Amino acid sequence: MVAAANIVAGEEEVPAKSRKFGANAEIAVRRRPRQGRSQMTVDAILEAARQLLIRDGFDATSTTRIAETAGVSVGSLYEYFTSKEALVAKLIKRHCDNLLDTYAKAFKEVEGKGIAPLVDAWIDTSVDAYTKDLALHRVLLDQMGKVSKTQHLRRVSLAIVDLLESALRRCGEPVPRPDLRLAAFVIESAGEALLHRAILYGDDLFSDELRREWKLMTYLYLASTDRPSSRT
Repeated sequence: MVAAANIVAGEEEVPAKSRKFGANAEIAVRRRPRQGRSQMTVDAILEAARQLLIRDGFDATSTTRIAETAGVSVGSLYEYFTSKEALVAKLIKRHCDNLLDTYAKAFKEVEGKGIAPLVDAWIDTSVDAYTKDLALHRVLLDQMGKVSKTQHLRRVSLAIVDLLESALRRCGEPVPRPDLRLAAFVIESAGEALLHRAILYGDDLFSDELRREWKLMTYLYLASTDRPSSRT
C-alpha cells in the first residue's frame, strides 16, 4: 500500500514475507534509544516533526525548529537522527509497521467469513488509516521517493500482497481467480493507486462514494469467473 520501508540502518535485512522490514539505506538513524528516557526523547522529536511537517511542510521544517518544538537541544536530536530526511524516514517506517499490523488483525477477524467481508476489511482499514492523519500522509507521500530506495518501496507493497494472498486463501469461500498471488497483487496495486491519488488530489475524495466504488470494483474482480467478452 503505502510504498515505504524501514530504512533505519543497522537492522538486519529480513525476507519480504516478514511484516516488518530492516534494510541498509542511505539515510540512517545514528543510534537506537536503549532506555525509557531515551525513548521518550525520540518520541518527542518524532511528534514535533509530525506537527511541523503538517503545519509548515517539508521545506519549511528544519531540525533546529523540530528540536525547539520537542524541547530538546539540537545536539540531542542529532544523537538519534542524522538529518531531517532521517526523521521523515522514521515516520514512514512507523506508519508502515502500524499499517501492516492493522491489516493482519483486520484480516484475522474476517477469516473464514467470505470474500465480501474480506474486501470490506481491506478497504475500510486502508481508508481509515489514511484519513486519520491525512495531512501528514500527504507530506510523507511527497517525500517517499526522496528518502527510500526502490527496493525498500517494493518490500512493503509485497508484504501487503503476502497478507492479502494469505487472507484470500483463508476467506472460507472459493475465489475464482486462477492465481491468488496475482489477484492479491492486482488489488494491492489498484488500491495503492487510488489512495495515493485521493491523498494528492483532495480530502473530499475520501468519501463514502469512493469507498463504495472501490469495494464494488474489488469484489467484482475477485468473485467473477468470466472474462469480458470481446466485440468483433
